[in-house]
Amino acid sequence: MRHLTVDRIDGIYAICEDKDRKMFAIPKAELPANLREGDKLDIDNEGIITVNGKAAAASRANVRRKEDELFEG
Repeated sequence: MRHLTVDRIDGIYAICEDKDRKMFAIPKAELPANLREGDKLDIDNEGIITVNGKAAAASRANVRRKEDELFEG
């Protein structure tokens, strides 16, 4: 199974990054309609793509925590 993070949405593509920082352009038509930047995608061995909501929520909470720490001081 491959895990990607949506870096940005660029026209008809979602630009995604893997753990090795390789970038992939995936047509938005192949992805869930509610896709957002920062979402975590799981791609199984058959090529089925799903949004890992739990991982995305944890990542967003981590970013918010870091922002709070940065701007408090």
